[in-house]
Amino acid sequence: MDIEGVILDVDGVISRGKKPIERAIEGYRLLRDAGIKTVFVSNNSARSRRMMVEKFSRYGMDVGEAEIIVATHATAVFIRERDGKSRVYTTGEHGLVEELENEGHEVVENPDADYLVAASNRNINFEIFTKALRLALNDQVKYVAVNPDRIFPGEDGPVPGTGLVIGAIYWMTGREPDAVVGKPSKVIVEQAVQMLGVERDRIAIVGDQIEIDVLAGKNSGLKTVLVLSGVTTKYNYEKKVNEAGLTPDFVFRDLYDFAQRVISRK
Repeated sequence: MDIEGVILDVDGVISRGKKPIERAIEGYRLLRDAGIKTVFVSNNSARSRRMMVEKFSRYGMDVGEAEIIVATHATAVFIRERDGKSRVYTTGEHGLVEELENEGHEVVENPDADYLVAASNRNINFEIFTKALRLALNDQVKYVAVNPDRIFPGEDGPVPGTGLVIGAIYWMTGREPDAVVGKPSKVIVEQAVQMLGVERDRIAIVGDQIEIDVLAGKNSGLKTVLVLSGVTTKYNYEKKVNEAGLTPDFVFRDLYDFAQRVISRK
């Protein structure tokens, strides 16, 4: 496995919820110490880049914003590049609001929004869903999802992802997002490839979800690495492969085992 650059997922690879995966953090340090370039690409729809830096710092990891691509920021940039500064209603949390406002968008609570942005929210309620429903029924409002994640790796097991919101809107209206920004979209992955500055055949993408991370890697012609420390485990691996119709190039217990293999081949 001749690897010079690694695209790392965060949730399920580095942490579960707020809890770090200690072996994974050690694996990250092994990669860095060996001179392997790394960039984090997260589908997280609740955190801003600033919040991600703070999270890594709590884990004892020296990671700056320039090494992070998070779907919240990518969504804000996507809207700005498409339509300039816009009025946005989102089902998401403060981290997404922060990134939207950083790009000059006005986050609104009224039906005058130009965009509906679907994102996960640990405090989602009837009022939020009602506003999203009414906007989705208006075909003049553009509808974007931060990511397509159905579930999310929590500290004590899976929790609902943005799929909770996308699914509810679809069931109520029959409408799907006009665009999805996060993985497996090539848009966010190609940003990471450019940041690494490494030949494509020397890059591996590491994640815990076959239908998200492995598919993203396959779509962009990268080596795909599945770790069994998040949503996919050794107990449900075969089921996940069959459901997705995809097989990763490599499977490891966690990031530490992957890092050891990469380093042993250098």
